[in-house]
Amino acid sequence: MAPKRQNIELWVSKITALELPAEDPRVLDLINKAADMFKTKSKEESQRHIRTEAEKELELNIALLNVSDEEKEDIKKEIYKHQLKQKIWKTAQEIRRATYYSKPSHPYGNIFSESAISSIAKSRSKAPLNVEGDNLVRDNRRTKIYHPGNKELTLQDAKVLIGIHKLWEESGKQKEFEFTIYSLAKAMNRDTGGKTYNEIWESLEVLQDSKFEFTYYYDKGLIDSLDRITILQQIGRRDRNGTFKIMFSDAIYKSLQSGAIAYLSLAILEDLSTNTAQNLYLFLPAQVAQGITRWPLDEIALLMGAKGNRPAKKKEIVKDACENMVELSLLEGYNLHDDESGATFLEINPSSLLLHSSNSVKQAHLQQMQLALPL
Repeated sequence: MAPKRQNIELWVSKITALELPAEDPRVLDLINKAADMFKTKSKEESQRHIRTEAEKELELNIALLNVSDEEKEDIKKEIYKHQLKQKIWKTAQEIRRATYYSKPSHPYGNIFSESAISSIAKSRSKAPLNVEGDNLVRDNRRTKIYHPGNKELTLQDAKVLIGIHKLWEESGKQKEFEFTIYSLAKAMNRDTGGKTYNEIWESLEVLQDSKFEFTYYYDKGLIDSLDRITILQQIGRRDRNGTFKIMFSDAIYKSLQSGAIAYLSLAILEDLSTNTAQNLYLFLPAQVAQGITRWPLDEIALLMGAKGNRPAKKKEIVKDACENMVELSLLEGYNLHDDESGATFLEINPSSLLLHSSNSVKQAHLQQMQLALPL
């Protein structure tokens, strides 16, 4: 059974019951404890709550102008409650940034980062299962992906894989390990309701059935091709509330052992407001680690899975994503410009926050002693 959700009203009741001024250490201590419970909430959700509480506070302040002294006291108490909620949500975001932003700690195999194999699409194709063989669902020149049911990988699948890698690291980095959907949901900062369970299971199935053709590198830079492989070789499940058993395929496990991991933050991923920005965050660290900060716009659109858009629309989508990344301090700046041929290019100036993940990739590359997937 999922644990009871934290209720901000209960925290506010505890604080107001003290009947102490807002600056009292005991009040501040309860605010911090409450905020810690809500640090997993996204920036967007927190800001929505802050705006709502500020609007209610404003309405009550206006109401103070036309009421009796006795009524004013009751209204001031309500205003204080709305101020407390705003303080809790703001403090929660401060804790979130300190905990998840400055110290990205979610290991993530570079198969997504290098190849951008997750699509910005919000939903999957529901094409019938092809029992005869595999269907090509993505070909972005770096990677070919096949799935018997024409199901393309989405950002949801990328997030599930990040959660799996986090549990993998915590469980001793074994090729085969066990976990529950509850533990995976917690690793992903998701709630533990039935919808989450179903979404995670669907992602596990798609990850297991998808096959990939990569290019991979020897230590001295020699390039070779790799036959179709799977990420998850086997998923064992007794029941939805029981234990899952995951086994990485040989190629993926060898890659993980050799250090082909970038450290990304699920909190940052969730705070990015567009799917393109999220996919770019998965893709950029491995590129920046190689010194690559400039790409043709058409290539970026292809890697992100943006299909059938006019050039102006592609430019608008990427521009919005970059603005979002600047807002969250992932980029210092960016430039979308045309060359002599008329082709549009994206050039980025990565921030120290993005470089932190990139440096993790570089360090892994320096330690690499055997064949691995691209860094």
